[in-house]
Amino acid sequence: MAMEKTAMILAKSLKEVGIDYAFGIPGGEVLEIIEAFRKVGIQFILSKHEMGAGFMADAYYQLTGKPGVLISTLGPGLTNTVTPVANAFLDRSAMIVITGEVSTNLTGAYTHQILEQQDILKPITKWSTTLANGSASQAIWKAIEISKSGVPGPVHINVPTNIAGLEQKYVSMQRKVSFPVDPARETVEAFMNCLAEAKKPIVLAGVNIRKEDASSIREFCENWRIPVITTYKAKGVIPEYAAISFGGTGLSPVVDKQHFQLLREQADLILTVGFDPVELRSDWNLSWETKTINVDIIPNQYQLIPVDMEYVGEIGRFFTKLNEAQQTVQSKWSDEELFACKDAIKESVQPKEVAGLSPFNVVSETRKLLPEDAIAIVDTGSHRIMLNHVWECYHPKELLQSNGLGTMAYALPAAIGAQLTHPDRKVVAFMGDAGLDMITGELALLNQYQLPVTLVVFRDNLLSLIRLKQERMGYESTGVEFNAPAYDQLAKAYGGIGVVVENVKELREAVKISQQSKQFTLIEARINPSEYHNQM
Repeated sequence: MAMEKTAMILAKSLKEVGIDYAFGIPGGEVLEIIEAFRKVGIQFILSKHEMGAGFMADAYYQLTGKPGVLISTLGPGLTNTVTPVANAFLDRSAMIVITGEVSTNLTGAYTHQILEQQDILKPITKWSTTLANGSASQAIWKAIEISKSGVPGPVHINVPTNIAGLEQKYVSMQRKVSFPVDPARETVEAFMNCLAEAKKPIVLAGVNIRKEDASSIREFCENWRIPVITTYKAKGVIPEYAAISFGGTGLSPVVDKQHFQLLREQADLILTVGFDPVELRSDWNLSWETKTINVDIIPNQYQLIPVDMEYVGEIGRFFTKLNEAQQTVQSKWSDEELFACKDAIKESVQPKEVAGLSPFNVVSETRKLLPEDAIAIVDTGSHRIMLNHVWECYHPKELLQSNGLGTMAYALPAAIGAQLTHPDRKVVAFMGDAGLDMITGELALLNQYQLPVTLVVFRDNLLSLIRLKQERMGYESTGVEFNAPAYDQLAKAYGGIGVVVENVKELREAVKISQQSKQFTLIEARINPSEYHNQM
């Protein structure tokens, strides 16, 4: 076995699983690691804040299936990682969080910037370890496997400076042949019997569905003409132009009301597929009495939804076996029924006439002008809830967002990660003015790496969702209004194109400009937020 510095073992291991980017901010405690990354060909992207780096890493995982890598130094570097690591934990994203630490011979005596780093990250990671002499390779491979296995999530690798430079044995990844387990014949028969008896089944699809599962799920649902409701993170599992797509669910009171009616009153069988209630608002706690079958990679651990029958295993393989077992297909919903439900849901989010530029029109017009395979990212706020019911997705993982954690400031850095990962595709990020203000500095990376991202900023100088809640509670407007900069000038200061739009015609022209530019374009959409009252 070859002897290598621990930092090089870490770098080689990550490179061996195909990782080509790492994101973060260096400190003296991680310089050995960053140098090792340079030598093996992992490009380190210097962000302006660890939070931004973590969201870039999240987008990298969402779009490649390879764990995102976040690097931080000790002290404030470590504490700044908490939000993106928590986001990865609740949004089921594989992430390798690497932190530097002082030499072990200083532990217990030295106090400057010293915190219990593992204790801070343990509650929001699947596993946390400090590398030691003699076992680094095994610990690193264990961390990588844990991040990807079962429900994906973040793992934490803590590296003391003296260990980073210490030579020890490098063990290459163990090559193994996995034999997937097919569902038992009795399981498939029991499922098919339930389906044959049902008159109005509905599929409820969620975040645990992998990109490679989508084709067999789609084939199954199309064959039986079963409508599909997805959580926001599962949008695109069924192309949303399809008659069987009933759109996203989970946060919109208006749309959820219609979905609840379908699930509780019309459906006589619900198939929850990769469904995780981490994406749902509290109103979903009302649940239902409809017979429910669960198909997932882990057992149903939640009491939110009662399950009558369950299959635990590879989701895509299960549906492949169901498709192979189908001898006669009974269409469960007629086209008339499907289109009636689909049209009613669409109509519920259509805004009434409003003066000025409608947030609905900003999203719908931008969707029309961008290619089908555009990658969209949306920040948290009133606009995100609306956008999930207006922006159509045709493939999985083409609308990125923070939903389990629901953090602001996600869209800009995630768009950077997305464009680095897919330089040949159009990337658009939608954000509120407050969300952009939290993380403005990351605009510099768009110019530095020549990333032609389109940024659409909904400007209303207001925390609209919070203000709406204040109104409904009978409270005065307090702490929700703010001044914002001239975003068009801000974009120019960072080397991009800045455009202000106040109507649909100006918006269309701005989007067209952005699609022809090699620079990033920031479109400041001065919206009338009044339509949110009817959609929330």
